[in-house]
Amino acid sequence: MGGFKTYMEVYEKRGLDPDKMCANIAVVVVARNEEKYIKKTLIHLLRQTIKPIKIVLVNDGSTDKTRAIVSQFTEIDIVDCKPHESFVTKKQLADTINAGIEKIRNLSDVEYVMILGADHILPDNYLERVIKRMSENPQIVIASGVIDGEFSVTVRGSGRIVKAEFWKKIGFFYPVNYGFESYLLLKARSMNYDVVLFDDIITSTQRKTALSYNSKLYYNYGQALKALGYTVPYTLFKAGLLFFTKPLGAVFLIMINTMKQKLENL
Repeated sequence: MGGFKTYMEVYEKRGLDPDKMCANIAVVVVARNEEKYIKKTLIHLLRQTIKPIKIVLVNDGSTDKTRAIVSQFTEIDIVDCKPHESFVTKKQLADTINAGIEKIRNLSDVEYVMILGADHILPDNYLERVIKRMSENPQIVIASGVIDGEFSVTVRGSGRIVKAEFWKKIGFFYPVNYGFESYLLLKARSMNYDVVLFDDIITSTQRKTALSYNSKLYYNYGQALKALGYTVPYTLFKAGLLFFTKPLGAVFLIMINTMKQKLENL
């Protein structure tokens, strides 16, 4: 376990006062066949200078050693999903995340919720830095840092921290539809709240973000824009931003949305 078996051990080793450092944050981690990465991700999560009051890991039908590895972390609650095809880039992924949210939504003392990917490595003070800024500005209800080397213009899906009070107002779950992660951001802005990306808080991933062209991924991204009601001009704007890191994906995105508009006008 890398020398970090319990929260108390982490805080004692670092000479920290866990009561003073504690914040009422719950974390939901989703993992599917992540035996190569999950241990390191969880060790870094346990090293946070702010201690989460609950961590839930959704074992999304893993067929490898993911569950066995996670079960060694006694502080983490595991929710098992039945085996199924991969939901990556699909709207059904919302159901998987919701399975974890279901375990924390009725906790009265939760103030913040973080969604974390199974290969996402956070610096030790990630929660402390993001939550400190959110607590200083009541208007900020969703925030995250950035991934090193990744081009980001808005809050990420993994590593995002959401104020529980805001999320409870709109149902405390993700809608099962394409663009479910963006829905939360749009809903916040429609209610005159702020959504903030802190580009000076840098995280990393163990599995590098793919820069190659993936037609299925961008097809589903186009579906997300459509589900969220984005117009063709906005889609072109998003494609323009995407062009800087994934030019072929941007071209495919424009083609898919153009074809959709033509079919809908027939």
